[in-house]
Amino acid sequence: MKNSNSHPTVITRQPHFPHFPRSMKNLHSFNGAHNTSNGLMQLLQGLLQDYVQSLLNEKIIDERFSQIRTKLEEPDFIQLINVYLNDVESRLSEFSCFIDSVDVNFSKLSLMAHKIEEKSTRIGARHMKLASIHLIQACDKEDHKLVSQSLCWMKHEFINTRNKLQPVLQMEQRILRLMSKQT
Repeated sequence: MKNSNSHPTVITRQPHFPHFPRSMKNLHSFNGAHNTSNGLMQLLQGLLQDYVQSLLNEKIIDERFSQIRTKLEEPDFIQLINVYLNDVESRLSEFSCFIDSVDVNFSKLSLMAHKIEEKSTRIGARHMKLASIHLIQACDKEDHKLVSQSLCWMKHEFINTRNKLQPVLQMEQRILRLMSKQT
């Protein structure tokens, strides 16, 4: 489409980031006048706080997550979340192997689900905790079909939780890099 000066009309659209609250969508409009490490760090910390609040509102996480984030230094918090995600992913793979065996040991599966529930409770991963409880109950009923369905739900919740926590880790890492540049 051309205007009266024969120059093309440019229509710009703001990119769509469905996982971020509204304030994060405006990150690309960060004014160069505020382009100091301190200003950028404050902006990132504010965006991070808004995003964590949105995860609390969605009930992906609970207050325990926020408490841990506040108490730990960034490197320790990042490591804790990464260890949690790697451990749960490993346990879910192991769980899948056990459930596919001919002689399913439901009590062993229940213990494995309890470990995921404990880890999820410790870091405040609310959806994972709820999925773990559901899986434990299915194991206690010794119903193979119900256990399979519960495991499928838990895997779905894990992927969702991991995807929601990745931006938190990325922002924490950016803040950490900015802090190291200031020293």
